[in-house]
Amino acid sequence: MKITIYELLGMVKDGKAPNKIKYDNIIFEYDGDFYSSKTSVILDEYCNLTVSLNDEVEILEEEKKIPEKLPSICACSDFNENEEKLAKNINILKNKYNEIIDYLDYLKSKGE
Repeated sequence: MKITIYELLGMVKDGKAPNKIKYDNIIFEYDGDFYSSKTSVILDEYCNLTVSLNDEVEILEEEKKIPEKLPSICACSDFNENEEKLAKNINILKNKYNEIIDYLDYLKSKGE
């Protein structure tokens, strides 16, 4: 996603600064005060802003880890009727959760 330096400044002001951005083919990381790379610093309060506020930066989103699937609960013979119903409902929710995980894996394999 691309935004302008002006929009990035607004995100920093609101406390929603992205961790990594790419500007002028250099990747910068935010450390809470400014964006820096091994060779450059931008948005430092002490440096002169030599970039235009209309220049674009690309927000680099970190790859999110897909959670693991959840195991099913086995109904025990010691369960009373309410506990069996609860175990069935928990298993239904876990199955839906696992379907979502499968779909996320599918999207990741397609590059989306």
